[in-house]
Amino acid sequence: MSAAIEGSPNACEPLLRVEGLRTWFPIRAGILQRTVGNVRAVDNIDFEVAAGETLALVGESGCGKTTVGRSLLRLVEPQAGRVLFDGVDLCTLSKRELIPYRSDIQIVFQDPMASLDPRMRVRDAIAEGMRSFGIGANAAERTERVAALLERVQLDPAWMSRYPHEFSGGQRQRLCIARALAVEPRLIVCDEATSALDVSIQAQILNLLRDLQQDLGLAYLFITHDLGVVRYLADRVAVMYVGEIVEQGPTEQIFERPSHPYTQGLLSAIPSTDPGRRGISARVIGDVPSPANPPDGCRFHPRCPQAFERCGRERPPTYFAGEGSSRCFLSDPAAG
Repeated sequence: MSAAIEGSPNACEPLLRVEGLRTWFPIRAGILQRTVGNVRAVDNIDFEVAAGETLALVGESGCGKTTVGRSLLRLVEPQAGRVLFDGVDLCTLSKRELIPYRSDIQIVFQDPMASLDPRMRVRDAIAEGMRSFGIGANAAERTERVAALLERVQLDPAWMSRYPHEFSGGQRQRLCIARALAVEPRLIVCDEATSALDVSIQAQILNLLRDLQQDLGLAYLFITHDLGVVRYLADRVAVMYVGEIVEQGPTEQIFERPSHPYTQGLLSAIPSTDPGRRGISARVIGDVPSPANPPDGCRFHPRCPQAFERCGRERPPTYFAGEGSSRCFLSDPAAG
């Protein structure tokens, strides 16, 4: 990483840098509930998100994507690694020291109904974070801010006295976005934020997120399994498999020139009516292994159509090519 500009210590640093993040969950058994193993949900991953950028984190269900998002906010506690936000390692902070950063990083979950307290009116749900962080001088000023936020997410401010059940699914997700924006975040983790919506509503929410990013300079960590959404929204993509990131790169590079066989398999499963779209024949076969007992060597090798003997013995290092990286022996420049 290049040196920062003088007078602005973090000017050249990414907004978020994750280094060696590991979040395991113990498996307990017996009367004494002794630990007999671990679910390696997130296992030594690295990635960066620049200010104003969207990084999509993709992979099959159970690969650890959601745990990554929760680990960043310490909703679950990582066992190792660093989460550097604007140069500050959030993993080293006490709960009290972490409080100011909770407004900088917000999260929007998949199920908006479960995210909203059904007993709270919209006005109170959105203003709750403002009160916690001292935003707004008084209740009247916070109500004005709530009205402005509802307009920003394309909802009628007159609806602020309603309850969540009076809104549709897409409208409730807009409410969740407004609530996240209320505390003026710099990074929003979108955890499958559009996957529960139908296609037309999903497109509206994606357009809203793009508009907000352009207007407010927000950064997004967009967690999803929908590669169509990724291509529309993301600047860069990180592909995750059984707790590891196996490939990263700019969105166009990932879609047009994927290096890792797993990425190639994911892309081959995308339906397309375009006969000119580049075909990728490396289909992913078999079942995802358990993160409690991942395979030796490359974790993808039991399902990989291009695997060879070394893949079952050694874990591939990260190979860099252009602006991307891949954890696959086939990406080794010396192999070519």
